[in-house]
Amino acid sequence: MSFMFEVYYRPPTDARREAALTERVANLGGRLTFREAAEDGRRGVCLTYEFDGQLQAETAAAALRAQGEHVEGPVDYGSDPAEPVATS
Repeated sequence: MSFMFEVYYRPPTDARREAALTERVANLGGRLTFREAAEDGRRGVCLTYEFDGQLQAETAAAALRAQGEHVEGPVDYGSDPAEPVATS
């Protein structure tokens, strides 16, 4: 099972900010798995970070919020496709 959260920020795109966020998250056990930005540059940027554990995700989300970042989640991202799904 993995957990994820999304970090949103307003345009313009800021490569330095994204690199710093991604490095901070990596140091807390997460990885950037998706980046979405509007091509027109008028809508914000969304960075999706994934974690193997809930505690890691919660700790990283709290750390980024303490820096003033807008974080949505963390949420359960579902089972690992390689893991068998329990049936009743």
